[in-house]
Amino acid sequence: MKNRTYPIGLLLIAALALGGCALTRVSEKRHASEVAQLNAVGLTLAQARTLAMQQGFSCEAQPDRNRSVQAKDGVVRKTDILQCSKGSAELICPQRRYVVFNVDPESGKVYAVGQRINQQTCF
Repeated sequence: MKNRTYPIGLLLIAALALGGCALTRVSEKRHASEVAQLNAVGLTLAQARTLAMQQGFSCEAQPDRNRSVQAKDGVVRKTDILQCSKGSAELICPQRRYVVFNVDPESGKVYAVGQRINQQTCF
């Protein structure tokens, strides 16, 4: 009986370890809610960075300056972009969540905030 329990126990531990990715993943909806709670529109770049870092995000040292961005209405404008990210706790198949601040170069204020999630596949 002991000989059979050992392999079954290892199999269960392996299954839980590999399937554990779902336990620490964040859904698109939850991430969108988390980003919306930052309420960063109208803040300066420094304020937005500080706010994101207080929520556990790591931000780029410098924003990507003078980028052309096309809005949903088709208008293209120059903007500064700061990306901040944080990862999930998995070692095997981590998830990386991003918040993207679009900043007006003239005023230095955030005018739009976006988000995305990069899912890393386990196998």
